[in-house]
Amino acid sequence: MKKLLFLFSFIIFLFSISYGLEIKYFGHSCFQITFSNGFSIILDPFDRTTGYPIPKTSANLLISSHEHRDHYNPDFLGKKVDVLVGTKNNGKDWNLFNEKIDGIKIWNIGVYHDDKNGSLRGKNSITIIEGEGLKIVHLGDLGTILTEKEIKLLQNVDILFLPVGGYYTLSVKDALTVINQLNPKIVIPMHYKTEFTKSWPISDINEFISLIKTYKTFGNTINVTKENIPQKTEIWVMSL
Repeated sequence: MKKLLFLFSFIIFLFSISYGLEIKYFGHSCFQITFSNGFSIILDPFDRTTGYPIPKTSANLLISSHEHRDHYNPDFLGKKVDVLVGTKNNGKDWNLFNEKIDGIKIWNIGVYHDDKNGSLRGKNSITIIEGEGLKIVHLGDLGTILTEKEIKLLQNVDILFLPVGGYYTLSVKDALTVINQLNPKIVIPMHYKTEFTKSWPISDINEFISLIKTYKTFGNTINVTKENIPQKTEIWVMSL
């Protein structure tokens, strides 16, 4: 009987363990973030024309940095869920939001998709998510380095999703500048050329990697907690 009670208690203990924040990578700039309470967000869901396969998954919320098809697909899940989009009127205007859902703070700031104040590619927004004691920042299609005002708004970043392919976004060298501007604990590169986007005029990840000293590689899923986060900036490259 004692053995059964011990086994039962141990099983309860295992289920009570929090594995913190789970991040899944679906390609391009699309990630799924799931908190220990089960609340799940998909960032920058793409449509089928990008070439990436749309995964079978579920989530509570979709967030798009802007309305371009490689970042905005309200039908990504095959069913209706809440959607937050950082721009409106086809990128001519920002759509700012500040929400708190299931204890998770979600807000954004307006930036540009290019270094010409949006005259080339319109507006973009940076998504900030705060939960599990972590601050997560997704830069979308950021087109230029950050201003002093933006840097102040984005202090103490734990996880930074950073576009590194250039052409449609800031250059690879400017991407490194943004890392230095924010000094995040973890940088996860995104928006670079892969086998699914061979015809795109963006760079593959090798150009970015050639400019950094060290990096770590992971599969398509990682878990992050406040306790296991690095003290100094690390580059974490995820794969499909």
